[in-house]
Amino acid sequence: MRTAFRVALFAGLSAAGTIYLEWWAVPALAAIWVRAFPSARHSVRTAAVGAALGWGALLLWGAAQGPVLGLAARMSTVLSLPHGGFLAATLVWPALLAGAAALTVKPSRG
Repeated sequence: MRTAFRVALFAGLSAAGTIYLEWWAVPALAAIWVRAFPSARHSVRTAAVGAALGWGALLLWGAAQGPVLGLAARMSTVLSLPHGGFLAATLVWPALLAGAAALTVKPSRG
């Protein structure tokens, strides 16, 4: 499988997992992903980037349904973050969850 396809596939999995099983599905899916494809190149990076893209897609979908940008701006102010900081943190969180889980269960090479 090509890397871009794997990233897109994991993005879809993490978005669907988040919708149906909530946020904790992201590290569980990442762990399963790395164990299912142990020989895949950059499997940890694929899981991290895919999770961030999946949540980005959920943010875009939410923005079409309601005032996501207004809420994000207000949350950035409340948390003393720079403009757009809350949105950035919202994308970094699943990347860290997926990356940490994938790295934890990744088979060692030696």
